[in-house]
Amino acid sequence: MRLSSERVATRAGRAQVALNFQISFALQVLALLIGDLASVLLAYGVSSLIVKTIGGPSLRLEAVITWMALWISWRAYQGLYPGYGRSPQTELRLHTVGTTLIALTQLAASFAAHSFPLSARSVIIEWLAVLFVGLFVRYFIRNILIRSGNYGRPVSIIGAGSTASLIITHLKRHPAYGLNPVAAYDDNVVLHGSMLCEIPVLGSIELALTQPATQHALISIPSARSEVQQRLINSIYAAFPITWVIPDLFNVPNQALQFHNIGTVASLELKNNLRSIRSRLVKRSLDLIGSTLGLIILLPILVLIALAIKIDSPGPVVYRARRLGRYGKTFDCFKFRSMHRNAEEKLQRMLDNDPSLKEEFDSTHKLKNDPRVTRVGRFLRKTSLDELPQLINVIIGNMSLVGPRPIVEAEVSRYKSVYEVYKQVQPGMTGYWQANGRSDTTYDERVDMDKFYITNWTVWLDLIILLQTVRVVLMGRGAY
Repeated sequence: MRLSSERVATRAGRAQVALNFQISFALQVLALLIGDLASVLLAYGVSSLIVKTIGGPSLRLEAVITWMALWISWRAYQGLYPGYGRSPQTELRLHTVGTTLIALTQLAASFAAHSFPLSARSVIIEWLAVLFVGLFVRYFIRNILIRSGNYGRPVSIIGAGSTASLIITHLKRHPAYGLNPVAAYDDNVVLHGSMLCEIPVLGSIELALTQPATQHALISIPSARSEVQQRLINSIYAAFPITWVIPDLFNVPNQALQFHNIGTVASLELKNNLRSIRSRLVKRSLDLIGSTLGLIILLPILVLIALAIKIDSPGPVVYRARRLGRYGKTFDCFKFRSMHRNAEEKLQRMLDNDPSLKEEFDSTHKLKNDPRVTRVGRFLRKTSLDELPQLINVIIGNMSLVGPRPIVEAEVSRYKSVYEVYKQVQPGMTGYWQANGRSDTTYDERVDMDKFYITNWTVWLDLIILLQTVRVVLMGRGAY
């Protein structure tokens, strides 16, 4: 009788968990759906104003309605409602491809209706408007949902070891990923009742099977014997509607993976995208276009910064820092001077006389309150404007717009075996670590982020990093 009561209670608990999530899920989808419809209308308004200004017919109402229907259908087909578990670069790729396909469809329709090229101008402007407005509105709506605590799917973490700790930390740092850890389970009784990265370890794995807190399980026990792990996966698979298994692949590029079946055995194909000549040509083309346009547009700002540096403190406007580039070759990395003269000698004296400063510098290779920095230099560093002369490095070819951070010879030992990967590419003006914490990250985290970027490169990752860098710089996060 007791067993029957427990089963009834378990079923009731599962039903309540499922109901709560379905309500939350529906509200999230509705909010994102309304946002996407609004973005098309807003883009239509923007494009109509532009077309009216330059002359020509605007898109007709039926064309806008068709765009809406195709837009929503494409995003639903690609699983973007709400889009849990999608990396930013994947979402950007799907957004760009979908918008472009719809624009091409409408261009073909206008050509067939013999209204080409007048309608083509309107379609192209609408395409550009949806491309940018759609991204902004989706980010805005999702950010509201995240801040109100109404975005994401609650996740149970099976296993409470170091792997689980890494996963929880990443998911909490990136709430837009849509997976929210709420509970952890482990058969180690010592961990029961403790907190893992602010997530409670509720009890044994058996408890997760009988009294699930969520509908989504994430298994993070890579060290288990194969037969034990298979039995565990089968049990959790039967208990949870959605199960993710984290394989022991921390040293393997994960976004460059492709799965292939050889009979009943799964094999992994690892792609080194930056070894491809085509990929290098695409990256170099983006670098040349972006850096040239950047120099032209930012020229007045560059002149003003140069004047401010000259007025603020004696010394040159531009500082040349020796850095390691591709294949380990050294080059002059250009920066606006942000420090007083003889800064390195002053630094060494300070580190020798202050153990706490030395500990901070050894940990991050930076100082939060660096007395070497000038008044103008502090502002330049906070806004990252001191990096702008590196646009010249990008044009020359010894740097890229996006890449691992430039390092000095003394830092090679801290990269260990990762340096073999690091020296295969040009360092970047910005990179994965600048867009994900900047100076608030530890040195080892930066090395890991550099490795992640190099081994998982795509053009979409570069575009996302550039967009994220703009956001981080405007908000002034992690810069000093």
